[in-house]
Amino acid sequence: MNITIKTVPPQDMRPEVDGADWYLDLDGNLQVRVCPMSDPRMEMALALHEAFEAVLCLHAGITVDEVDKFDQAYDLAHPDDNDIEAGDDPACPYQVEHSLATAVERIYTAHTNLNWFEYDSELKKVYPGPSHKE
Repeated sequence: MNITIKTVPPQDMRPEVDGADWYLDLDGNLQVRVCPMSDPRMEMALALHEAFEAVLCLHAGITVDEVDKFDQAYDLAHPDDNDIEAGDDPACPYQVEHSLATAVERIYTAHTNLNWFEYDSELKKVYPGPSHKE
C-alpha cells in the first residue's frame, strides 16, 4: 500500500467531509487529505493524526464507510457543538484508534513547539463538521 498525503482546499475534499480526511483509492492506496492551516506544523500534525488513525483502523478491520457513517451521524446529532470530536465518543467504532492518533499528534506538536491550544483553536474553525461545510 502506498500512502499519499496532500494539503488541499476545502472544496477539493470529499463532499461529506471537511478539514481532514482519509480513504482508500481504487488501487487500495491510502489517501490522506488535510486543509490548509496557518502553520505547516499544524498541517503535519493533522496529517499524522489522520494517517495513523487510518492505518490503525484498517488493521482493526474498521472500514472507511464505517468511519464516515459514524462521523456524519455524530455531526448531525451535535449541530451546535463547536468542539465536535466524534472519535472521542465511547460509542465510536474507532474510538481507540482515534485516541492513539491524538497521542501521536500531541507528541508531534510538543516536539515541534507547536502550541496545542492555538492548533486546536484553529482546527475548530477549519473543521466545523460536515454539516457546516460551505
